[in-house]
Amino acid sequence: MGLKLNMENNKKISEKVLKIKGIIETKEYKIKELQNFYNNINNSKEISEYEKEFLTEIVEKKIRVEFPNKAKKILGGKSEKAKELLEEVMVDLLKEFNWSNNEVKTKVKAGGTMISGKVFVCHYISYKNDEGYSTAIAYIQKTPEEDPYLEVHYRKVGKDFEQDKEEKIFPVQLREEAVTLYKTYLSKTILSND
Repeated sequence: MGLKLNMENNKKISEKVLKIKGIIETKEYKIKELQNFYNNINNSKEISEYEKEFLTEIVEKKIRVEFPNKAKKILGGKSEKAKELLEEVMVDLLKEFNWSNNEVKTKVKAGGTMISGKVFVCHYISYKNDEGYSTAIAYIQKTPEEDPYLEVHYRKVGKDFEQDKEEKIFPVQLREEAVTLYKTYLSKTILSND
């Protein structure tokens, strides 16, 4: 319990940072001003790493919403964080599990909901066995304004889609818990393939 309290103390947002958040969200800025905000936040020695992440996410959202054409050049592609996180996860999963019988490509893939424009970002890793059971971990961000999250699911694919379906959503900050659940589903999916 003491460790949890210490972790919570490190995640407090100061009044100063909350005021800056309000200013960034409500005032109109030119792209150069937002870029300067972004750089100043990251170079600041007066705020915690957690507060830096908190503020840079707000600036990133504002840039992506108000200047979508310039966002990629400034911040990288909208999917960079998703692909980076899932590629890190994939490296560990390839070491721990045998993917040789995967019925789908073993790589980080773009989700159909992103390709069709239904969501802003969707990338995932999946494993499907020859019995039609599938499990996936996905990084999803529905709109530039909303926070991304991780979705982990296990299900029977096809006409019995709802059969044995299990699904859980995690904030990106709880990545380890999401990966642990995915490993549980992956063990079940790979084992039922033998």
